[in-house]
Amino acid sequence: MRITMFMPGLTPSGLGWVVHRDFAAAVEDLGHSFEMLTTTSGPGLPHAAEGIRVLPTSTAWQKLAGPAAPLLRTRQILPAAAALAKHLRQAGSSIDLLHIEVAYPHGAAATLAAWASRWRGPVVVTPMGEDTLVLDDDHYGFRRHPVPNALVKWTLRRAACVRCISPMLERWIAELAPATPRRVVPLNVSADTAKAVEDTSAHRAERRLQARRALDAEFGTAGRPLILSFGRLHPFKGIETLVRAMPGVVDATLLIVGPSLVVPPRGDSATHLLAVAEGLGVKDRVRWVGSVPPERALEILAGADVVAVPSRLESLNKVCVEAASVGTPFVVTRTTGISAWVPDQGVGIVVPPEDPGALAEALARVVTRQWQPDAHRGAAFVRQFSPRVVAAQVVGLYESVLAERLRKNAGAS
Repeated sequence: MRITMFMPGLTPSGLGWVVHRDFAAAVEDLGHSFEMLTTTSGPGLPHAAEGIRVLPTSTAWQKLAGPAAPLLRTRQILPAAAALAKHLRQAGSSIDLLHIEVAYPHGAAATLAAWASRWRGPVVVTPMGEDTLVLDDDHYGFRRHPVPNALVKWTLRRAACVRCISPMLERWIAELAPATPRRVVPLNVSADTAKAVEDTSAHRAERRLQARRALDAEFGTAGRPLILSFGRLHPFKGIETLVRAMPGVVDATLLIVGPSLVVPPRGDSATHLLAVAEGLGVKDRVRWVGSVPPERALEILAGADVVAVPSRLESLNKVCVEAASVGTPFVVTRTTGISAWVPDQGVGIVVPPEDPGALAEALARVVTRQWQPDAHRGAAFVRQFSPRVVAAQVVGLYESVLAERLRKNAGAS
């Protein structure tokens, strides 16, 4: 199979680059071709990066993107669609299938490009969350706006298949595009994350000890249990519920790691969360760190006693897998897609959303060691998300898509 992934804006410095690179390598190890396409944000090509082909976008389409942005809620679709359409006209015969991650704007751009170029190959879309899920009160989701809502539905309904990254997200896709074939295949973690779970217990214990010492030295958290929140600060992540749970977790410190977003009407998320902590009398036990380089993620996760994922609604959340890979337990809400893979015991605790009391009780059980992770269950949990395992599932899905396409073409002739 010759698979082409189209992801405008993808660069080696981006947050998901390593995961995409490792997935591509796993697909190629299975004997298939996997090419990654991106686009420039301006005229000319950036410095070439191994594994990525860069499609230039025209100045004319970039200029048109500005006036359309208020309706589309993004400047990306038109220039990206035009660039891909040109590529499909020139090289479409060398592509068996388009692999698209993020239904909006990437999927909409690819679907427009296939239509404009008259490329007849299958487009398979992987929605990620903000492109399909909606939380009006949290100002979350493109589909809160009329034009993106229409384009998301159009994209999903024209897709040859939709890969759903969790059972929870599949239920949303079933409502948006009931006639489109779909299959649940989760996202993969990086090869380093998958490898970490194979460490010996002695090596893992030493790694966690050194990671904790580093965090204690950096943040002055020695002597206190350490609860970690890792991800962008946005209301849909439910971090305010976590802050409100802190009075119930005596003596613990909450370390919030991730970029702070400005979301009306709360304003800056970090400022709002720290104000909530102050009102509860726990501000001295809540620290906002801000963004950290991706390469530090596993070490920070290894240094925590427990990772809290209190999302109100989220399609997957791989940080739970990353935490388990280094032996750190997690507490996650059942409205987070990853909860469908959490076994009954030994890996993490699943709690209801927006319930500070239940969250505090679960966190307290972990930090006081009333509940402890099971290394064997944790390893089995993580292996489900390794690049090789996920790539094999995606390849199987794509082989079925192409077989169905051949069957229909044969029937038509």
